[in-house]
Amino acid sequence: MRVLITLLFFVAFAGAAEAETRYIVDQAKLPMRAGQSTGHKIVRMLSSGTAVELLGQSADGYAHIRTADGKEGWILSRYLMNTPAARDRLAQFEKELNQLGELKKRLAAAESDRDNLRGEKDRIEAELALLKKASAETAEMLEENRSLKADSAEAKRALEEYRENTEDLTNSAHQRWFMLGGGAILAGVLLGLLLPYVRVRRKKRWGGY
Repeated sequence: MRVLITLLFFVAFAGAAEAETRYIVDQAKLPMRAGQSTGHKIVRMLSSGTAVELLGQSADGYAHIRTADGKEGWILSRYLMNTPAARDRLAQFEKELNQLGELKKRLAAAESDRDNLRGEKDRIEAELALLKKASAETAEMLEENRSLKADSAEAKRALEEYRENTEDLTNSAHQRWFMLGGGAILAGVLLGLLLPYVRVRRKKRWGGY
């Protein structure tokens, strides 16, 4: 009898060292009990598709399982599956499909952003080319302005020299005219002084003196 009990105990916990994942069959709710019979207390109701860890199996068709939160109990082995329930697989597939659709949307948005960035890059490069051209033209204009300023300064110096020369000539002409005018006045004065004397002598000569 002890050998049989030991054998059953060994069979029940043979898989504890290498626990496997199992899934509750596609039913609404199934009880996980404290022992290997329907007379044991229900410790939890497990929903369809719930993933549990298989710790071992007994000869009377019960499986020792552990839930994700560490709760252990027993359930009939026929209620366990190696893969999730069809409904859960479908839900997972729909979830992945939605994720794929979202990824496609993100990819399309990324491609649109890439195209926009390319357009922005082309626009910036065009503006940069215009700025470089404008900068070159500005440099040419500055150089031309410097040349014009130099020419203007030279022209001002030439004009100043011309004015100075003109003033010198004008002053010389004024001096000559002044001298001529002074000479004419002096000649007039001398002539005015000499004329009476000349007339007196002529009268004397004509009068027989």
